[in-house]
Amino acid sequence: MALPTSKTDFLLSNTINELLLKLPRQEFRQMVREIDEACLREGITYIPQTDNTLQVIPLMPAPRIINPIQRSYFHYVCLQVIDALKKLCAVYINDPQVRKLLPLSEDEEKWVMDAWGENVPRYHTVISRLDANTEFSALDWRENFQFFEANSVGIGGLHYCSLAEKIILEVVGPRLKRMEPELYLEPNDDMRDLLLDELRLHARSIGRKQCRIAFLDDPKNISGITEYPRLAEYFNSRGHVAVVADPREIRFQNDELYFRDLVIDVIYRDMDIKQCIALEKNEGIDLLPIRKAFERNQVISSLAGDFDHKSCWELFTDDFFCHHFTAAQWRIFNRHILWTRLIRETKTTDESGRTIDLIPYIEKNRPYLVMKPNREYGGLGVTIGPEISQAHWEAMLNEAAAQPFTYVVQRYAPVRSRSFPMLQPDGTVAPEDFYLTCGFVVTAKDIGLVGRSSRRSVVNVAKQGGLTTVLMILDQQRF
Repeated sequence: MALPTSKTDFLLSNTINELLLKLPRQEFRQMVREIDEACLREGITYIPQTDNTLQVIPLMPAPRIINPIQRSYFHYVCLQVIDALKKLCAVYINDPQVRKLLPLSEDEEKWVMDAWGENVPRYHTVISRLDANTEFSALDWRENFQFFEANSVGIGGLHYCSLAEKIILEVVGPRLKRMEPELYLEPNDDMRDLLLDELRLHARSIGRKQCRIAFLDDPKNISGITEYPRLAEYFNSRGHVAVVADPREIRFQNDELYFRDLVIDVIYRDMDIKQCIALEKNEGIDLLPIRKAFERNQVISSLAGDFDHKSCWELFTDDFFCHHFTAAQWRIFNRHILWTRLIRETKTTDESGRTIDLIPYIEKNRPYLVMKPNREYGGLGVTIGPEISQAHWEAMLNEAAAQPFTYVVQRYAPVRSRSFPMLQPDGTVAPEDFYLTCGFVVTAKDIGLVGRSSRRSVVNVAKQGGLTTVLMILDQQRF
């Protein structure tokens, strides 16, 4: 399948590539070696489920470029979406129609009701990464900025991307500056500081005098991101007590949460409620202290994080639910959220507002749709309509329809692509095309960007993807 093209500002898009391609071959090889060594040293690593061996996440030598106007716009849009995601727990509790679209098991629903019931705290925190289709150098960047999904529990990239920006600025930056002295690149907000600020703010908001932090992670799940020990180390270096905590070792005593002998003020979790319930059932243990932490609003992301189902996009793209959100949010949804529906036998509306029977509509519109498991992650089970046959599509649809409320269908948006200069096996340097996405992590005053790349159209580190840095350019008269 040919990579999609877009209207492009070639000066902005190609300047970095052109400069890197001018480097002598030996220097380019040395630069790539320095990047790989720095990634291993800084812990930009991943453990795949296939073989459980530590691997360095590939980091593209060429950064992507964002300008201050784009950065401000993305920040505003993402804040509107995050504020809507924070409402989902209350909306779920109060609206039976919403409960159908954000399906929880009986055990999960009991956790939610026992912890909050109808008393959703006025202030609760959700740290979410909004994964989007973006091409910063395209002239139509605003019109084609579209969100694929949200990830609100245990998001990856908070440590990786800040360090990746530092590596590229230190390794690649001087070489670019030597060839083009007027090129001024700056990093984005450090996502480690962004997270720390949110944890401190949340601790103060719930009346805690200190901010002692536990990163909640099951040590038996060895695959996936390897960031938490590095984040804890960084927070400790900033004067905050932080530990990586096994949920089995959290206890509740004397009206306080403890990890071993340490009082815990806030928990940042890498486990959703479903995983906590599975841990209780599989090992016969009682995670009462974790439930207590949710009740006391000491967990980030809050319970609202467990409603980051892909089907929550249906709430944002069906006019029936618009009364739950502000007019400003609904304008953002209409412009930047991809039409999404939870797959089941039902009548609903298409993008134009026309009433449709959902299953026949999905069957007939394969070239324009994508199917995904509603609550999986890591790119697992994504079926892209235009890339498969009609027979394969119908087989996948039959499987989804046989398990109603477990898959979603979404409007297909061609993933943007870009060419990067890459070191070839024979030692030469040549441009290669990569699919690109970007994850946005925002707070009220900061924004962090998680750039990702892949030779596959499903862009995910778990699918052998890599990282791309997104740096801000300050002088746009020339670039």
